[in-house]
Amino acid sequence: MPHVEHVAVAPAGLRSEGTRPAAGRSGTAGPRSVPARLRSLLAATPVLVTDAGVVAFALWTLLYHLNLILDLRPSVVFAAWVVTSVIAAVVAWKLRSRHPAGHADTDPARPSGESTTAGWRPLLRRYAVPVGAGVGGVFLAAYGTGTLAWSAAIVLGLVTIVSAWPSIRPRGGSTIPVVPTGSPRPATSPGQALVVVVAALAAACFATLIARVSLDDVFYVGKSVWVAERDTIPYRDFLLTEGVLPAGSANPPIPSFEVFIGALARALGVHAASATWYVMLPLLAVGAVFALWRLVHRWAPRRPLLVFGVALTYIVLVAGHPDAYNTYHLPRLTQGKSVFLHALVPLAWVYLTDYLETRSRRALGLLALLSVGAVGLTTTAVILLPLLAAAAAVAILVVTRRVRDAAACFAAASAYPLGSGIVTRLTTSGIDQAVASYAEWREPQVVWMLSLWLGILGIVGGLAMWWSPLLLRRGAPRLLAAGAALAVTFLLLPGVISTGSALTGLGAVLWRVPWIVPLPALVGVLATLSLSWLKWPNRILAVALPTAMVVVFATAGTPMWTADVLRTEPSWRMPAVRKNVAFWIVRQNRPEGLLLAPSSVMRAMPQVTSRVRVVLARDLYLTDYGLDTQFSKDRLLLATFADGAEPVPVVEVKAAMRRVGVGTVCVWKANKIAAAAAPALGLEQFASRKSPGGMVCYRAPGAGQATGGN
Repeated sequence: MPHVEHVAVAPAGLRSEGTRPAAGRSGTAGPRSVPARLRSLLAATPVLVTDAGVVAFALWTLLYHLNLILDLRPSVVFAAWVVTSVIAAVVAWKLRSRHPAGHADTDPARPSGESTTAGWRPLLRRYAVPVGAGVGGVFLAAYGTGTLAWSAAIVLGLVTIVSAWPSIRPRGGSTIPVVPTGSPRPATSPGQALVVVVAALAAACFATLIARVSLDDVFYVGKSVWVAERDTIPYRDFLLTEGVLPAGSANPPIPSFEVFIGALARALGVHAASATWYVMLPLLAVGAVFALWRLVHRWAPRRPLLVFGVALTYIVLVAGHPDAYNTYHLPRLTQGKSVFLHALVPLAWVYLTDYLETRSRRALGLLALLSVGAVGLTTTAVILLPLLAAAAAVAILVVTRRVRDAAACFAAASAYPLGSGIVTRLTTSGIDQAVASYAEWREPQVVWMLSLWLGILGIVGGLAMWWSPLLLRRGAPRLLAAGAALAVTFLLLPGVISTGSALTGLGAVLWRVPWIVPLPALVGVLATLSLSWLKWPNRILAVALPTAMVVVFATAGTPMWTADVLRTEPSWRMPAVRKNVAFWIVRQNRPEGLLLAPSSVMRAMPQVTSRVRVVLARDLYLTDYGLDTQFSKDRLLLATFADGAEPVPVVEVKAAMRRVGVGTVCVWKANKIAAAAAPALGLEQFASRKSPGGMVCYRAPGAGQATGGN
């Protein structure tokens, strides 16, 4: 039975996160040696880095949203952000010196002297239902087929969470005790911090060596490239036309992340893709690892390094499907939604925990700033962050009956996202344009698979989520985890997601509802499951369980480096041949007009430069403008011709080239279809490239003056 009590006794001289430790054993203030200061700084590094990142990006997002009215150049906004950030850092340092903030890392709800070795009969009465229902539910979810099995699984999941009520409710009443801010409490030790920092730096290096391509990069990196080269913000379409068409659903106005990277690249004088992959990616990897550690340390301080290690192993080894939970970590961390999932969601739970256990206005303020930054990262936050806040608020109301705390937490986390969504709805074609890329929704079983997996991995993920109210530290962690698990489980009931999609048009986002659960941390906590009334078996379990879980991850999961995507040196996340070909085309003396090239090259070109306009950067973006329109049909036809995969009527190709305005046609030398059609199309060869990446470029008939060579 999962019975884990996390006890944290505060040794003399230890301090809470973000506070100054006592100078001596007597508790009197005094000067500290340089090594002591360095150890203190090392221990505080995860907190300082993540909090500073939240504040800094929130300031950028606020300035960016203000600029939606002012319409200044990104370079000007970036300069204003630098000045504002410096001022904010000075103010924060002054406030920190005068009013050090505290974080409760103890278990305030646990009365001293309580035994965790109660007899098996009371434990059986307490845990039989949640344990049995949880096991039955995860097996049905992981292996069952059909609606009936799925319905039974989710109902058992609800029973698991509800029956865990005695473990969720704080002892001695319904109110979570408030820990005095000034009392000494354990924080990350220098030794723990050293392990975490090394892990974060290793993740940063490893991230730059992964060359796993994401089709979404054509938009994200392409937008940053546009901003860096032109010092303008592309509010309208920039992939298919140069601002002629309105912005598609993939380019709502409120995210600021890609504009920030573009402005940063321009300020540093480097290519935007280099700023993305060589500057931002390592920094984001460090921040995501620090965020995971902070949540682990706040929610499960009994064996935090073990929990942290198992969670990281789970993230790295279970990341196969392109839309799977962990695939949004290092393989896609330069996308705003990935930063939201693996950095901001864990930090949101940390800030909520801090507020409930200390009533810290600092924690509430950081939560509010986090909500601002979340909107700047991804439009997904417009839906998921209010859902996270609602889950927390409901749990607070049910358990503590403190309306004020519930309202404060909900408002801090959701006011800005909801306000942004409402403004977007009033100023654009609708909220669906702000949060969805296409009108797809997924069945609940698929939603479960993408976040919690199936088979043995599904059992691990399901138990981690449904047993979290039994495994975490008492007080706010159990309460908040129960709220998140209950909300996600309810939304996975048959018909709930489909009904929500029909009513809101948000089907493309609702499949991400499990993202509000910090799953890697909970999986790590599952590895500390303890049978405290059995001494020797429990000692064996303490070693065997995490070992078995890692073996399961390695054998049943798909690691991040699958499909031979690891490189020996940092890369731009695109094949070297494709990158070289794109730059070769840029250097050619091309005629005016759009570039028609193989689809893979046209996807790469926006990530290389915004100066060479292509016929079709990605076919997905045509859905916003109608796949049955001549505009879309012409581009799809021309892409098929350039790929050389199947023959296309030459007459139709010639007409489409004229309507679209093609000036240059570049095809692989192996494309015999294009070579045979070149005379009939009136194409005139003007450039040739040797292998690897052998290519021939033609000048289209009627093309204007030459351009390029830049």
